Formats: sequence, C-alpha cells, structure tokens
Amino acid sequence: MAGGKLTPRQKMINMMYLVLTALLAMNVSSEVLEAFRLVEVGIENSNGVLEDKIKSVDEALVAMASDSKTSAEAQPLLAKSKEISGITNDLISFLNELKATLLLPENSGENPERPGEPEKLDDIDSGTRLLSDPEAAPSKFKGQELQDKINATKSTLMAALKDVKGVTDADLTSLEAGLTLRAEDSTDPEKDIKNWYYQFHHVPTPGTMTILTKIENDALSAEASINEFLLNRIGKLDFKFDKLRATVQAEKAYLPGGAQYEANIFLTASSNGMIAETYVGSLDWDKFEKDSVGDFLPFNSATETPFKSEPKKLPANGKLTRGTSVGQNAYAGAIKIENPAGGFDWYPFKSSYEGAAAGGFSASPTKMNVLYIGVDNPMSITVGDAKPGSERASLSGGSISKSGNGWVAKVSKQGEATLTASGTTPDGKPTKSFTAKFRVKRIPDPVPTLGGKLQGGNIQKGTLAAQTGIIALLKDFDFDARFTVASYDFTLVSKGEVLPARGNSGPTLGSQVKNLLNRARPKDIAIFQKIKVRGPDGTTRTLPSLTFNII
Repeated sequence: MAGGKLTPRQKMINMMYLVLTALLAMNVSSEVLEAFRLVEVGIENSNGVLEDKIKSVDEALVAMASDSKTSAEAQPLLAKSKEISGITNDLISFLNELKATLLLPENSGENPERPGEPEKLDDIDSGTRLLSDPEAAPSKFKGQELQDKINATKSTLMAALKDVKGVTDADLTSLEAGLTLRAEDSTDPEKDIKNWYYQFHHVPTPGTMTILTKIENDALSAEASINEFLLNRIGKLDFKFDKLRATVQAEKAYLPGGAQYEANIFLTASSNGMIAETYVGSLDWDKFEKDSVGDFLPFNSATETPFKSEPKKLPANGKLTRGTSVGQNAYAGAIKIENPAGGFDWYPFKSSYEGAAAGGFSASPTKMNVLYIGVDNPMSITVGDAKPGSERASLSGGSISKSGNGWVAKVSKQGEATLTASGTTPDGKPTKSFTAKFRVKRIPDPVPTLGGKLQGGNIQKGTLAAQTGIIALLKDFDFDARFTVASYDFTLVSKGEVLPARGNSGPTLGSQVKNLLNRARPKDIAIFQKIKVRGPDGTTRTLPSLTFNII
C-alpha cells in the first residue's frame, strides 16, 4: 500500500486488497477461498478499464503526432509513451510468469474446468516457496527478484521522464507521490520480519494470485498516470497572451464618390514574451503545408527562411508602405517568431489591393473569416460604384440572400465558396462584377456536460442523481448553434462489477440509469459514453465520455 494522491478507482482497489489480506490472516474455509476469485475478477476488470484509458491516451498522442500543428510537440511524447509501455510490460510479463509457475502440476496445479485458476485452493506451500521463504527452495525463490523488479520499474519510469522538455523536479515529485507501484520493507519496530515479500507467507494460492494481479493494477495505474501527464504536456510551451489592443481594419483602401466607409473594429491579443519580426518578399510557397481546410501552416526551421530571395524587414510595428498603380497590386511575406520547442516559425500572409480611378469591391464575413455549415453567416457586401441597395450577389457551393442592411450566407459542404457581387451605378449602368473566396468549415464539436456544468471528476452521489440529463455545449463559438443529444450508453462500475444501461434515447437520465445511480456507493465509477449528438448541420457526431468518481 502507498500514500500520495490516489484516484477513487485506485482507492477502491486498495480497499479490496486490505480485505483480502485480513481474511488471509484467518483460518478461512474453501468457500471463502473461492470467493477470492471474485476479488481477483474485480481487480482484473479495473485493469481492463486502465488498459482502455492507456489506449485512449495513446490514440490521442498518435493523432496529435500526425497533425502538423502539434506534431513537433507530440512526436517525442509519443515515443516516450511507447518507452513507458515497454517498461511496465516487462514487469507485467514477469508477474504472468509467476502466475504460470504457481499453476504448474508440482505446485497448485491448474483447474481443468477453469483455465488460469488454481486447482488446489487451500495450497499455502507453493506461494510460500516461490515468493516468501528463501530457505525453503533457494533455487526457485523469486520474492526478492519481484521486489527488486517493482522498485526498479518505478525508478526507471521516473528516470525516463527527466529528459521530457519543460518537465521540472516539482512535476516529477507530484507525479511520483500519486503512484502506488512500490515494494518497501516494513519499518514497524514491532514486526520481527520486515521483508516486503513476507506478505506471501502461508497465503493460499488464490490469495497469492490476487496479490499479483493487484501489483499488475499498480503498474497499469502508473502507466496510465504517466501517459496522461505526457498528453497534458502538449500546449504547455504555447505562448500566453497577456496584452490586448483595439484594432481597426478597413475593408477598403480607397473610396469612390458616394461610397460608404466600412471597417472591422476588434480586439487582438499578443504576448510580451513573443518577439515577432515581419518580412515581405517573394515566398517559396512549396515550403508551407496546408491543413485539412486549406489554411497554410507555419514553416519551422532553425536556419532556413521561406523566401526565394532576400526579403525586406518591416519596422517593429509591422507597418507596410507601398506605391499604388492602376490594377491589382499584390504582396506576400511572413511573420517570424521563435518556437519554444525549437527553431523559428514563419507564418505566411499574402494580400492584394486594386488601384483604380473609381469602382472597387469588398466583402467579408461580419463574424469570422470563414463560413460555417448549418448556420446563418452574416456578411456585409459593398460594391464601390453601386447605388446603395442595388447590390446583387451569388455564392457558389451555397446561397446568399439580403437580410436587413446586410446579407446572410448559407453553405452545405466543406471546402471553398466563391462570392460574386455586382450592382447598378446611380446613373443606371451595371458595375463590374467582383469575386471573393471564403473557406467553408463545419461547426466544431460541442463539449458534453451533465446538467450544463459537470464535465466529470469527483462528485457526491446526491449531486449526480439530481441531474436531469446530458447537455452538449458549444464553447467559444460565436454563432447560435445548438446540438441535441440523440443517445448514450451508461455504465456503473461498482465493487469491480460492471453494470451497463445501454441504448438510452435522448438526453434525459432514464429509469435504468436512475436505478443504477440509486445503487451507487462511494468509490463507484459512473461513466456516460458513446454520446451521440445531432447538430444544426444535420450530421451525427460521437462525443468523448463523461466519467464521475462517486465520493
């Protein structure tokens, strides 16, 4: 057993282990020894939950390592996760070898009707020879080797984290305090025998098997905690924006007679810890990759620049001054910042403006620089020479219509949409047609909550039972878009027993779920999973699980 900060699941396993140890100290019947099999099954179920958690974190690391936005941070952490898995698997393999040894014919034997379980339930000699008494059979004794392997595994796990970028000694101390994987000799002065492995002395084989399964649980718990720690490292080195300023962005650099001036006024964020340099010149666009929706990703290098020739560096305020000629005037460049993970990131930009005696065109979404599927996208459209109110517009890949003093665009598929606009001059002549391209994205996934607030963690049983249902919330999204919960599965893990309530329709907590919650006790685990929601874009999505530890 160990101190430190333990999860509710780990506390439950430790309590089961204490009950086992207490009963083994008594002269118990074969029926009670048979019952220890159920304790081991409970711990094995918990091991399965931990293995699923490890797999989920590994999949998240793989996804981030494949995403060019996070791959620089995620790839070394994914490699470290695989290293951690190899360390714990070595210990688990040794534990399985010990179990197999106990089931040999010369020891307790294997139950032919229950493979993997001992035949002689009351055998107290096999475990003692193998793990507790070094003098009974010195050549077969493995107790000291097991103790050394447990302690070496923990030391190796912690040592492996020391070269993770940005990890401090305080981080490692906090993480280590929560690990239950340890095998320390007793310091109790009243005990005659202080060896850790003495706990196996005269323990029946079912009890010995359960203790070994508990050690496996400690190893899996350590791996899960460390992998989650690694996953949470992603983003730790991001810049923290600490300064805001008001910015005015005019949609037109010139105004013909009779036209209205329009500008977007908004807040921009910056970081005092970030030094940015702006350059303009001839970019080598082949050095920039794109994400799934066509946005350019930053080019990272410690020595190279993304320019074909020597660029021009702008002043610290990034102000660009250029001459203007009739027709299109284009320019491109990149903003350079130091990446905390190494090298420099170059963020590309390009723009153009048209110089003309009169006329012109501008269009922009009034909320974002993209159009979203399934919602109304407000837009403003101005055609320079057109008489106010005479503007006409069409949108490829969607539709656009007049709405009050503005326009509303609707799109249905991801990719790119082209807006075409024209109008009529005050003297009745048609204006030139202008086009603009916009990126089309789907609405981001919402966040599952219970009752609109709870997102998992420790919770009182009464608080959990008082909730009415699951609510999917869109956070930090400017549009009024709603997701409805179509279905979900519920599982209560109680004393090692898995109690499911699958196929619940709608968001509410039905009678099956309520009945299970009424049975719940402290240290049980309530899991809402396979949460399916329908969004305004008509698609059905599966959201992450909600896990609550009942206290």
